[in-house]
Amino acid sequence: MSEYKRHIIRIFLIHAFILTEGIIAFSQTATLRGIVKDNYSLTPISNVNIKINGTKEGVFTGPDGRFSLTLKRTPVSLTISCVGYEPLYYNIDKIPVKPITLILRQRTSDLQEVDIKAMRFNYIFKDLNFSVLDYEIMNDNLLLLVFRYQLRNTELILLNRDGDTLCVVPVPEQKPMRLYRDFLGNIHYISTKENAFQCEYNDVLKKMEFPYRTTYDTLVRKVKPFLFTAGDRLYFEEFTPDGFGKNIGYYDTIHGKEYIRNISGETTQRNYFNDLKFNAHWNSIVGRPARFTEDDYRADKHFYYQKINAPLVKLGDNTMADFNFTDGVIEFMNREGMVYRKVPIDFQEETNGNLLAGLLSVFIPIADWEWSGNLYVDEYYREVYTTFKKSGMVQIRKIDLETGKLTRNFDVPFPFPRKIEIYKGDAYFLTKDIGGELDKWKLVKLNL
Repeated sequence: MSEYKRHIIRIFLIHAFILTEGIIAFSQTATLRGIVKDNYSLTPISNVNIKINGTKEGVFTGPDGRFSLTLKRTPVSLTISCVGYEPLYYNIDKIPVKPITLILRQRTSDLQEVDIKAMRFNYIFKDLNFSVLDYEIMNDNLLLLVFRYQLRNTELILLNRDGDTLCVVPVPEQKPMRLYRDFLGNIHYISTKENAFQCEYNDVLKKMEFPYRTTYDTLVRKVKPFLFTAGDRLYFEEFTPDGFGKNIGYYDTIHGKEYIRNISGETTQRNYFNDLKFNAHWNSIVGRPARFTEDDYRADKHFYYQKINAPLVKLGDNTMADFNFTDGVIEFMNREGMVYRKVPIDFQEETNGNLLAGLLSVFIPIADWEWSGNLYVDEYYREVYTTFKKSGMVQIRKIDLETGKLTRNFDVPFPFPRKIEIYKGDAYFLTKDIGGELDKWKLVKLNL
């Protein structure tokens, strides 16, 4: 396949939105080498089981924490497990040239809510001359969009997760607007002229390249319908016309477009129609014309009965979780949409959801923590977090996927943090120093 065609596929200029990349098998065996370490001490861990999912094949690490695993094909999904540690799930799309390092997190024995005050954080990027406009996690690195002099001097800086600089390159077109990450993990630089440039790091030449350019509108139109990939499938969700429910499905080269599950949003529908019934009953009692016209009902439905709130997240190649906040349940399903476990949740009720409370909160500070409505997925550890806010401060809380309860709290040590991302047990966000340069944004890493 030519490089030109590869770029066309990666930017989704495909008439049917069907992924033709994804599964690349090889007839000869290949060897994956690496080392497993403890997340706190970074010391090697022995006797760790590394198993190829869906098979009986696997190996154990030696006394030095190292392993060598023979793979007959890619992609594959690995499960790394050891007594006293939380399991790690790792996907291999292609065999890396260099040995990999896998980090296991020590298992927490106390699942009760813990308020952690003394947090370990450090600045990944703090430059007196530059301000961070945006950032994205790019493979295992951090791509920063930084600027100075009112956006007239803008650069892209690629850092590793420790903050070491890998490369610095001027942006391909001034002035900058943002970075955009599509559902395949490709990062695109977006200029104020609304052009999109795909960013790729050439590890051999140690430089950033921009292999494909399109318009921002074209890019969003191609990638926005999709949520994530699992194997050779592109998963999507579509809201029903009334906005109360949604349909989950996928595209692949065999089935084309396939629907696998419908979620009706029963609670919102029931509340809406109960209100209609109450209004009709009330009007019949008082013996006067209906107080609500058809337009009133449509407006009422639009403002008070929003679309179902049920974000779908990927927790592995064969595991998805639908956080149905409308009905108060997490539904775990396989790639075929079959639900195999349900877990009740109620932390979403810790928020003022009515319109009056929302308006009052603008003038009167909220005394307690209010749920933000956001989910953050650590794809490496397959953990899910949410955030609560109070008077500009933010608290990150981990969701126990077995019980649906919030188990640990992490206070973000800066007010009004922007763009929180969680990866490999660390939370990244942009912040301004208290008492520092008001127009300088810094990137901070907070250890969870």
